[in-house]
Amino acid sequence: MSAKKIVLTVVLSIALAVGGAFGIYALSVNFAPTTITLDATKTYQTMNGFGASSAWIYQDIGALEDEEFKDRAIDMLYGDGGLALNTFRYNIGAGGAVSDNYEDPLRGAESFFIADRFQGDYSVFANKDNYDFGKDKAVRDMFERALSTGNVKQIVFFANSPHYLMTKNGKTHGENEYDNNLKEECYEAFCDYLLVITGYLYENVVCKYGEDIKIFISPVNEPQWKWGGEDATQEGCHYDPKPLAKFYDVFYNKLNSYNQANSTDFVMDIFESGNYKMILSANTNFNEYMTEFEKYPYFDKLEHISLHSYGADTSKYYRKNFGEYMSRFYPQLKITMSEYCTLVDGVDPGIDMGLHCGKVIMRDLAMLNVTDWNYWLSIAKGGYEDALVYWYGKGGEDTLEVYKRYYVMGQFSKYIGEGSRRIKASYSDILQINGVECVAFENTDGSITLIALNDSESEREVKIKGGYANVKEIVTNANENWKISEYANSGKVKLSAKSVTTFVFTK
Repeated sequence: MSAKKIVLTVVLSIALAVGGAFGIYALSVNFAPTTITLDATKTYQTMNGFGASSAWIYQDIGALEDEEFKDRAIDMLYGDGGLALNTFRYNIGAGGAVSDNYEDPLRGAESFFIADRFQGDYSVFANKDNYDFGKDKAVRDMFERALSTGNVKQIVFFANSPHYLMTKNGKTHGENEYDNNLKEECYEAFCDYLLVITGYLYENVVCKYGEDIKIFISPVNEPQWKWGGEDATQEGCHYDPKPLAKFYDVFYNKLNSYNQANSTDFVMDIFESGNYKMILSANTNFNEYMTEFEKYPYFDKLEHISLHSYGADTSKYYRKNFGEYMSRFYPQLKITMSEYCTLVDGVDPGIDMGLHCGKVIMRDLAMLNVTDWNYWLSIAKGGYEDALVYWYGKGGEDTLEVYKRYYVMGQFSKYIGEGSRRIKASYSDILQINGVECVAFENTDGSITLIALNDSESEREVKIKGGYANVKEIVTNANENWKISEYANSGKVKLSAKSVTTFVFTK
């Protein structure tokens, strides 16, 4: 036999063996159910909740005269009949609506500070008499509606940029790419600005709905990004690692003094990292920022670090790398995922986009142990994949639309409550090609929530080990949204093609 024939015979034998193995596995996928085993004795992170941002559109929608329309918008997000979100991310504007000519005027937010009061002395930012809290009333209107649902348990007051009077170029974005735009002599003034606004809104708005609502202040958002130059389209401020670490030290000390003087318990939130997948890359060097933070006493007081899932999207590889990095160097820090959207033009209403978002949520929960998960915009006007609810039209013809991504997020946010603790949920798919993945939580009432995502084109039968006697099943797929059924647990369930299914097991 020639050498070529020997090689061909070996190749064919390997191909048949491999093909046979995959054929057997394919048969097992089709005919043998996946087994999901729930083990409540092995626990991980405790959840705080789910939320979204008030940025941009609240300035506009809150100004409408249609009270019912505004109530409906908020109920879709924070109401029990909607997503039941419990985290409100309040954008503290930098005055870009006045100082900067953004292509989209809503990308520059209004400020409470009365600019005419500034005559070169930055101490004026510490005096609440220099603020007009009647301004930005449209955002405040929507804020109060959300609080009135009774579901908001925590608020993050976040800023994209310092007030334009504190920046080097007098704008709410840098003159050039990667400019450190906050003047160093304005560190304290920016702290005062944040504390005066947060303090007022807490005392005069939040406390009407509950003094036990947790308050976080996040002064900086995505410091790694360039936030400047000709392409700047919204409020934003770049910070290099050293000046950012120094600013946080100033803010932490000012915050402690404020809390002591006002008997409050506001918490500093850092650092809204715009990307965690490139831990050691230029301009997004997460590690360099963390190393600088460690040099200050405040670092040892931190309970969590906040970050965004941009760029990582559904990648297991990036999550594995980042999770190992955090476990090795910063095991004491919890992780909150404070912002994500898919960064593509258009609005995809279909189930594939919903499943994409579902994978991001599920993998952040299961692989990074995040305690919070927040979508970027709660409401937008359409044209981009950046919101949960879309507002179309204006002046008597307004409509609110939601798509599969909204319903998929609800599969998580409505059934994983504050205080729920993630438990072990393992499934028997060795090669991970059957399209099924899952995450599970034990809730404070003793029930267990299991969320299973099936990204295959076929229905999957799944065995459940460890569930309780009764099952409430909620399904979102290409044809159904939050379809509910209840039945006795037989130990087997079916996942429809291209679906996210939530199972709530009770005794």
